[in-house]
Amino acid sequence: MSKFVELLETRRSQYVIGANTDVTAAQVAEALKDVVPHVPTAFNSQSSRLVVVSGENNEKLWDLIKDVQSSVLPEEVFANMAPIMDGARAAVGTVLFFEDRDAVDNGIPANDERRYVYKNHASANAQFATWLTLTELGLGATLQHFNIGYEQGFDRAIRELLDLPESWELIGEMPFGSIEAPAAPKEVIAADEQVILK
Repeated sequence: MSKFVELLETRRSQYVIGANTDVTAAQVAEALKDVVPHVPTAFNSQSSRLVVVSGENNEKLWDLIKDVQSSVLPEEVFANMAPIMDGARAAVGTVLFFEDRDAVDNGIPANDERRYVYKNHASANAQFATWLTLTELGLGATLQHFNIGYEQGFDRAIRELLDLPESWELIGEMPFGSIEAPAAPKEVIAADEQVILK
């Protein structure tokens, strides 16, 4: 088995994470600086912006998210999601994934529908590369999508909290930290159903 495949198998959605690790948010940020410039983007638009949040900022971030979600999610759904938010608050930190709408508009010579697709592809590539990087560092993570909705202004409070540019659209959050409980078993369909040679 190649090291890459082993990394893919090790990467899981780790919902129970903490701060019991020697790996710091600063080390995560440095590792991502080595990785993100090599993530492919349409027309080399390089529109993804990653913000590594830790310490007091991470606590404020998840307090804000939890406050918003408590008012918009049905009570039963919120009860299921609250432990994830609490765990994220107490973890080492969170990687926030943004797409710079100015970079998308100026760097992708296509129509709006194509820009939308390419923007999301760029972010997905950055998210996956980040997840593998965290896995390689021995950290657990999940991918969350709270307070998403640029047009509706759902992510504005997060930009304001962290003093980020107005053109940055929040795509997702990846809280990371020590793995405090194993991930649940994962069922996968047969590889022959997913990869077909003709």
